Amino acid sequence: MKTLVIRFGSLGDVVLTLPALRDAALAGGPVHYLVHGSYASLLAPLPEVDRVWTLPRGAGTVALRSLASRLAAEGFETVLDLHASPRSRALRVLLARDGARCAATRRQDLRRRLWVLRGRLDGRLPAPPAAAPAWRRHRDAARRLLGGAYREASESPYPVPGYARQRAEAALAAAGLPADTAPVGLAPGARWPEKAWPRFAELAARLAGRIPLLVLGGPGEEALCADLAGDGGAALAGDRPLPETAAALACCRVLVTGDSGLGHLAEAAGTPVLALFGPTVPAFGFAPRLPASRVLERPLACRPCSLHGEKPCRLGTRACLAGIDADAALDALAAMGALP
Repeated sequence: MKTLVIRFGSLGDVVLTLPALRDAALAGGPVHYLVHGSYASLLAPLPEVDRVWTLPRGAGTVALRSLASRLAAEGFETVLDLHASPRSRALRVLLARDGARCAATRRQDLRRRLWVLRGRLDGRLPAPPAAAPAWRRHRDAARRLLGGAYREASESPYPVPGYARQRAEAALAAAGLPADTAPVGLAPGARWPEKAWPRFAELAARLAGRIPLLVLGGPGEEALCADLAGDGGAALAGDRPLPETAAALACCRVLVTGDSGLGHLAEAAGTPVLALFGPTVPAFGFAPRLPASRVLERPLACRPCSLHGEKPCRLGTRACLAGIDADAALDALAAMGALP
């Protein structure tokens, strides 16, 4: 059975498809994965993936039809759509015309929008029931498509390749952190400013000299990470290969992060996270997975206030995140056994 898995992005969303990807591989036959080009390097080392296809961000109808023609020539028997976006639906329909069996993740957008409406009405509506975790919904789609080939115990951690581990350890050593240091990782960045915890600088100052720090970020976050790392820590930021980022995360004893893709990648690499949730909520289906991970959040009636944390705080206070102080983070890290 030849299977195409579709998930264009973003980083955390691609990571959360890994258990379902393992299910597809266990069904037998080659597995191809279609993703945005910026995440192709993450998938390249995976033994479950026989080929990675890419679609540029913002690709139009012409590019989509050209891609559909090339995919149709591959003769896929099954298509697992883990994005369920307009583009992935279009590809799914086109491939189904050629006889492919298809299944898609159930997005539960209505449930999340009801949560947001509740937050905007200051909690005057009852909270909807918690959404199933995204990774489980992906696996349910795989089960519907692959039937008895589904494996209940498939967890699919990210297999950090040896070359990426060597490069990450060399980068850490060059920054003054030997490979056996096991630093506390900090991921202060966020796609949307409202999701960024404003107390990272205070936490970094409180941890400095007490335990090694590794501050990680993506493109455009180099200065932020360097400032937080200071003289005694190390910063790894910018447009780095994602397997190397996963390797650096695997070196950490814990990662302090917001509701971010780096948090999901850290858990896939085996590192627990302390996740700080503000405008979004874990019950959306994107809570940490590892038993050792923890969540810090404030039970405010105005939460959640947007689907992805993209909208400015309508109260102008950002109390959901600003109200979580460095002491709370330190107490949580101590309870996780991450501090000496």
